[in-house]
Amino acid sequence: MLNDVARALASSDSSAEYARLNVVFALFCKCKSEDMIEPGLWLLDKWNSYAGKALAWALIGKNASTIAKVNRSTMERLQREIRSTTEVGLTGFRYQGPEPYAPDFRMRWLVNREAANSANTKTNLVELMAPVPDDAQGWRSMAETFRQICERFPYDTGYAAPGLVFGDDAAKVEAGAIIGPLAMRHKGFDVPNNATTSYFVGKGSRGARWLTFLSKEKASEIRFPSANELPRGVMIVPTKNGMMIIASDIPEVGDTNRGIEATNLPWLAKLLEPITFFGDRNLKMLLSDRLDFVERWERRFLDAPAGTGSP
Repeated sequence: MLNDVARALASSDSSAEYARLNVVFALFCKCKSEDMIEPGLWLLDKWNSYAGKALAWALIGKNASTIAKVNRSTMERLQREIRSTTEVGLTGFRYQGPEPYAPDFRMRWLVNREAANSANTKTNLVELMAPVPDDAQGWRSMAETFRQICERFPYDTGYAAPGLVFGDDAAKVEAGAIIGPLAMRHKGFDVPNNATTSYFVGKGSRGARWLTFLSKEKASEIRFPSANELPRGVMIVPTKNGMMIIASDIPEVGDTNRGIEATNLPWLAKLLEPITFFGDRNLKMLLSDRLDFVERWERRFLDAPAGTGSP
């Protein structure tokens, strides 16, 4: 089912221009900006090793508006941007490719010095996007890679999931016309707009996803069942800073039109409900430009009756 959606998007010229399917990995870290420097430099090196020659484009700096081809100075500028987090209020970049828009691979860095202030809802964001694996072994390998990355960062919450991703920032409404119906039909997909979400999410979770990362602090705020009470297929893996919850070996996205549920995600959504961030209004354009879809989608595993079908 996951691959069916990926093939449908890729085979449609009009859809592929605005939306595509990628694996999305995001960590939200409401910490001092200087605590992001060492893990950020480490991740940049790892990202180069992972994506290699596919990384052909970069947009560097909080005020940058034009994506430029990678050149000899790109790596030095990216490293400088990470190191400058203690000197300026906000640092950021996108390092991606092979396409300039809707790329197969993307690293996004957005570190805000104000995130250390507990009085606001801003947080630091590290986000990766990569192609969807071909098989179960590929998903297991990806889960292990994300676990290794999370252990480097002082995260509060995070997740990884197959995501319906928009292309050009200027065409979110066009992307939303494609993403909205798919997201309402296949509940297991992520709909990410994390660069904006990071200004409002604070230490909250984005809810049930294929992989969920929780710090020890956030995990202590919810009541976990004993190991023998976990739904079949769910695994809880300790990490250096907390835990990783694996909802299933391979991500399940479900299909309301065919009465197929994403088996363990409703259970996980209920577990995470006390620490979940709701009211992410910036998702409106990506959900058919309808504000009522935002609430319906955010609570899709909590309120919606089975078999409601797509809107």
